[in-house]
Amino acid sequence: MKQLTVKDIILTGAFAALYFLCVGVGTLFGAFFDPTGNMMYAPAFSAVLGGVVYMLLLEKVQKLGAISLLGLVMGGFFFLSGHFFASALVGILLGMLADALSYQGKYQSKNWNLLSFVVFSFVNTGPILLMWLARQSYIESLVARGKTAAYINRVLVPMEGSFVAWFLLTVLLGALVGGLLGHYLVQKHFIKQGRTL
Repeated sequence: MKQLTVKDIILTGAFAALYFLCVGVGTLFGAFFDPTGNMMYAPAFSAVLGGVVYMLLLEKVQKLGAISLLGLVMGGFFFLSGHFFASALVGILLGMLADALSYQGKYQSKNWNLLSFVVFSFVNTGPILLMWLARQSYIESLVARGKTAAYINRVLVPMEGSFVAWFLLTVLLGALVGGLLGHYLVQKHFIKQGRTL
């Protein structure tokens, strides 16, 4: 198994910056789509926009560890921006799982890479999942950061079955659209001879 070189790590860092930009723009789209500020649609829009960057990274760095590093960067961002450590842990674990899935297809399989991206797209759900799983601690952390009760009530995503199902479905659909679009564009514009299954 080939190891990541310094060049691979630098290239992955550049793609991480591009992916982070996609997440930022996706978050803006999500806020425009749902002005409550609870970021419920941010992961779905981020997945749609991030698919091209993700698939291009898989094409350029076909080595175990690149996607894990991307997950580490995203998890680190959540931690440094004031979210629970568990949010970072979601990024790290799902990044490693996504990396392992692409590795199954040697980073050249459309199906394995698409499944990998679907899994990775849930990295951005960490803060919202913890909003549900550790709700009181989440509220306390917002209070400690000086947030008002009105703000907290506005940003909390209701923990109801319909909301949870809709949230997960939007991320899944966003990931499928982003992954398929990313695969298509990479095959069309960056690879002379396309790869199949």
